[in-house]
Amino acid sequence: MGVGEVSTAPRLFPRGIAGVRAMVDVGVERGVPVPACLDGSGVDENTLADDAAHVRAWQELVVAQNLVRATGDAPGLGLEVGSRIPLRKYSVWGFALLASPTLREAAAVGLRYLELTFTMVGIHLQEDGDEVHLVLDDRFVPQPVRHFFVEREMANIRTILDTILGRPFTPLRLDVRFPRPEEPAAYEAFADAPIAFGAPRNAIVTLAAVLEQSLPQADRHTMQVCERECSLLLARRAHTEFAARVRELLMQWPDGIPDMGVAAAALHVSTRTLHRRLAVEGTSYRRLVDGARHARAVEMLSTLGLGVDQIAVRLGYADAAAFIRAFRRWTGATPGAYRTRVPTRPY
Repeated sequence: MGVGEVSTAPRLFPRGIAGVRAMVDVGVERGVPVPACLDGSGVDENTLADDAAHVRAWQELVVAQNLVRATGDAPGLGLEVGSRIPLRKYSVWGFALLASPTLREAAAVGLRYLELTFTMVGIHLQEDGDEVHLVLDDRFVPQPVRHFFVEREMANIRTILDTILGRPFTPLRLDVRFPRPEEPAAYEAFADAPIAFGAPRNAIVTLAAVLEQSLPQADRHTMQVCERECSLLLARRAHTEFAARVRELLMQWPDGIPDMGVAAAALHVSTRTLHRRLAVEGTSYRRLVDGARHARAVEMLSTLGLGVDQIAVRLGYADAAAFIRAFRRWTGATPGAYRTRVPTRPY
């Protein structure tokens, strides 16, 4: 399989705590208290110190929204966060890249098992003549944190490349979809290369010949052992984290909340199988819907500025009164009181 054929669609899969921890660390340095960073995410402050802890993608999205809002969406914020997630935080996935014989093989392995990383965007590698483009697809990332995550993934990819190459990696250029900021210094200091703002897509661009470079810690046997372990981890996750897949589907669903039959069809299982697999994991579709409504309601109140009637409709409630009762049950406050505590930032 050529690298140009390796593509991973954006999926909101579970991930380690390192991404959240990096955001909180940057937030604290910028004067944002830890509770404010974690507000509404369901992540306990004590969890940050547990290297074995995992979070759901929606939780990481909530922390990112908190950080972006509290810091005024500072240019380069994502670059700062992404540079703080070293390759060792990726465990066996990172070792597989480090032991790959060439950068091309490292790219293929890395993309094949992308669900073992912290990424929030879809990533694929495309060869175009003498150039190769590592494309970051941000279409399914919520608008308020879209360019934050593009920055974060670009900086993290640079950090990973520096490590596996054993030297600083300098691209030909960086393409980003967002417009040139009034203060581009953070980007210029990061890139050491031209930056094309307002580009059609986000991409790290370099010469195709770079893919053939041998890596200094190459060991094909180690790479193969690590790749087998990556495969086992994904298989294990598929069998034990079905509820997480349902939860992320509910968080991403574009129009309201799907009924159980629609959700089952989207997951390519029968309604009966959906019910049975959730029961095995100790939960139910109704419970997951309630949790998704809670998380999406908090997001809509704090980042979209929607009215109570609009949110009630989007979340599938019969009327605003039913939504208000549910919100009070979740948070102990009405939507209006909650919005007063967490001011809405316009985007």
